[in-house]
Amino acid sequence: MKTVDEALQLAIQYHQTNCLEQAKQGYRQVLAEQPNHPEALYRLGVLAQQIGQPQEAEQLLNAAVQVQPDLVKAWFSLGNLRQSQGQFSAAETAYQQAIALRSDAAPIYNNLGYTLQQQGKLEAAIASYQKALQLQPNCMEADVNLGNALHAQGKLSQEQLAHYAALNNQLGNNRKQAGDLQTAVMYYRQATAMQPDLWETHYNLGVVLQERGELQDAIASYQTALKLDPKHWETYTRLGKIYQAQKNITEAVAIYRQGLSRINPHYAKAVAAYQPAGIVQEVPVTPPIPQGKVTVGAYQFPAIPPVADPQNPRPFWTVVMPVYNRTDYLLEALASVLVQWSGEADMEILVVDNASTPPMFEMVNYLGGGIIRYYRHPQNIGAVGNYNAGIALSRGQWVHVLHDDDCVLPGFYARLQQSLENCPDSVGVACTGFEYINEKGEVLETGEVVSLYGEQRGIIQDWLSRIGVCGLVTVPAMVIRRTTHERLGGYYPELAEIADWEIFKRLASFYYWWYEPGILARYREHTQKMTPENWLSGKLAGAIRRAIEVSESYFPAQHRAEITAQARSYNFNYCLEQAAIPLKAGNLAGVLYVIKEALKIDRSPQALAKLFAWLNQDKAAPLRDEIASQLVSMPWNDL
Repeated sequence: MKTVDEALQLAIQYHQTNCLEQAKQGYRQVLAEQPNHPEALYRLGVLAQQIGQPQEAEQLLNAAVQVQPDLVKAWFSLGNLRQSQGQFSAAETAYQQAIALRSDAAPIYNNLGYTLQQQGKLEAAIASYQKALQLQPNCMEADVNLGNALHAQGKLSQEQLAHYAALNNQLGNNRKQAGDLQTAVMYYRQATAMQPDLWETHYNLGVVLQERGELQDAIASYQTALKLDPKHWETYTRLGKIYQAQKNITEAVAIYRQGLSRINPHYAKAVAAYQPAGIVQEVPVTPPIPQGKVTVGAYQFPAIPPVADPQNPRPFWTVVMPVYNRTDYLLEALASVLVQWSGEADMEILVVDNASTPPMFEMVNYLGGGIIRYYRHPQNIGAVGNYNAGIALSRGQWVHVLHDDDCVLPGFYARLQQSLENCPDSVGVACTGFEYINEKGEVLETGEVVSLYGEQRGIIQDWLSRIGVCGLVTVPAMVIRRTTHERLGGYYPELAEIADWEIFKRLASFYYWWYEPGILARYREHTQKMTPENWLSGKLAGAIRRAIEVSESYFPAQHRAEITAQARSYNFNYCLEQAAIPLKAGNLAGVLYVIKEALKIDRSPQALAKLFAWLNQDKAAPLRDEIASQLVSMPWNDL
């Protein structure tokens, strides 16, 4: 049985590690024993404010100071709470109470100064800021707030204006990083009021406004930033994202064209020279592609034919973008390539449309007419078939498949080309560092290959032993030498759910991989991906099992058994973890399918022990009941 003090300390530990629900329960437990415990009341009040419950926070903090009137931190938190609610007079009262109890705390004077300033009491605010700086001379926030108050009185020189504008921008960045977007906006606006020509501050303000959903104000900030710096590519990208989110495709294309023309002279020259006839253009149809098979190990894969007319000049790159119906991120993906396009002698860009309805030709042509080659299949040939069609149509020495919802970052092609131009023929694949992003373009995490190889540029050592066990890279972060495809084939349609991992293993079995350090590509995780659906049905577990069987046939003989055993053990655990997806959805048939496939992957005693431990968890109770029901209904007389 925990004592009150032990329960409070545990709750505080939960709070400090952001386990808010456990912390809340702990504080409530203390108050159930001692309803007037001031520390529990105070901390529960802080937590309530943290989770957006200001009324409850006010009640709890008021209760804390009634029980213990000299609890300075509770008065200070009350002042902060009231200030955030715009209750400046009440906040002033709370801060004054805190100062009466502790007159040597710079943060209290700083916050009191801000509250006074918001009430128009500038002289009193200035005195409060000066007191804060007297107590803590390096308090940047008090320094900035003092400068802002003096600016409101017109008392700053031009040199001081520049100094305080830079400090406001820095504090805005600090508050943005801390997640306090409202205060960040205030500091950014103050910076631009002091020095209107700070393009970076206008851009930063636009970013925060966009995150807050204030899109029209964000557009205005970005437009101001572009007037000050017309060659900042990220500003065009963010504007394009806003217009696409608003389904304003015309404006989205226009802003990307504007940015590309200003930043990339090769693009500007090409689109200026492209003058389509004033008639409706016919949608280009995919030309016939030779069909064939190439045998690798015990399996046959789609053949990639050699380049037609190989004596004609070939570009270093072919970028293949397979598309089908989705337009949400297409312009962003295309623009990320076009800004790096250095002419047709270096790069060709193919958009291969898998029978979208309506065709995407008009959108693609408006952005990249004169540069991008667009083809459309008369009927849908499946996602993997579409990848292979684009690769078969390519003429580049190296092929990059880029999904329409992913993108590359500046330097992707230039840095890879510099490394690959002189690499030996034994290098058949290359990849870069990458990061995962969400539907809003926010970074979720860094790709696995980055943590493994960091800044180690060059041929990856022991790559097959790693990629043979699990996928560590994504398609947008990798490029493949075309002759590698000609020898080993394209993506395998029989494993559509996990075709990328299978081809990674096939390529690594016969060629070295080059690693180019740095985050140069982005892979988007979002609700339109097929992975969650495939786990709900259990299909992905079956695909993983088959992918292990396929690669076992072509792994080098000396490493085959070891890599396959590791892959089976790792992916049994992975399937068991992912079984939580259909289990949570109540799809017991899907869970059973995942478990059956997992046991086909690995049925060792160790795997069975892990399965029994997993089934013994409370969350697996519905599944245990289903298994028992199936056992009862089995025809035991036949045994």
